[in-house]
Amino acid sequence: MSSLDDVFEHMRLFDRALRQFNEELRGSAAALAHAHEQTSSLWHDAASARYRQTYDPLAQSLDEYLRASAPRFELFLETKLHQLEQYLNGA
Repeated sequence: MSSLDDVFEHMRLFDRALRQFNEELRGSAAALAHAHEQTSSLWHDAASARYRQTYDPLAQSLDEYLRASAPRFELFLETKLHQLEQYLNGA
């Protein structure tokens, strides 16, 4: 069984990894959106319509995650880490 100190350290590592993942995802999503915009103005055939049917829901999901879910997850972990730290420090 892990001690609460171990739990705290693992949570800190997870928090750091999640924040890094979210930042990298923001950059990748922005680069993908830019490339999509550059290409979509040049591509107007049946294949582009099929592509957009796949791309648009993906872009919407990424946007929703980055705007709403990612900040909520980060805040949740931040709150839990703060509470656990206070408990471990006897506050």
